[in-house]
Amino acid sequence: MRRASRNKNDILMKAGDVVAARGFENTRFSDVAGHAGTSVSTLQYLFGNREDLVVQALRARSAYLLEEARRRSAEIADPLERLRWVAGHLAAHDGEPEAARAEWMLWVEYWRTALRDEELAAESIVAYDGWLQLVRDAVEAAVRAGLINPPADLDRVAQGACAIADGLGIQIALRRPGVDWERAGRSPGPGWPPPWTARRST
Repeated sequence: MRRASRNKNDILMKAGDVVAARGFENTRFSDVAGHAGTSVSTLQYLFGNREDLVVQALRARSAYLLEEARRRSAEIADPLERLRWVAGHLAAHDGEPEAARAEWMLWVEYWRTALRDEELAAESIVAYDGWLQLVRDAVEAAVRAGLINPPADLDRVAQGACAIADGLGIQIALRRPGVDWERAGRSPGPGWPPPWTARRST
């Protein structure tokens, strides 16, 4: 049972690649089967229909990205460096430019699908709260360490950081000239990095 569950999750991760590349409407069983190294009949047995496969892929991949961000941030011992990493990671990707674009293409498909799927829409709110909490946790850790001054409104800071990242992500997905994952992570715009990521003067 554990192996079957792992194999299903592996398929969902691969299916996420296909959805990012082809979009919700153009993702077929045959595309996923070819990319995942499995058969159409296996996909039909595990997921029933194409729509359920795509929705589950979006759900699994988005959850993975958040958990991976949590894991990576937790590995950074210095609270200020962790905060800076989180601020940059929201908009950027640590890999190649096309990997960054694929990640944002997946988010675009996730949001598009959530607009038409009430269950996924409700889940997306919970997922987004997870990203907001990632920012809040990083800020609070730096404040507790005495490295930065506490922001006047922590929730507003978290919402603003995520909103900036989302806007930049769409521009990356559209391949806007002059906007790429490296630049987005380094300097999303005026006032970035946020002033509260600067070391507190003693």
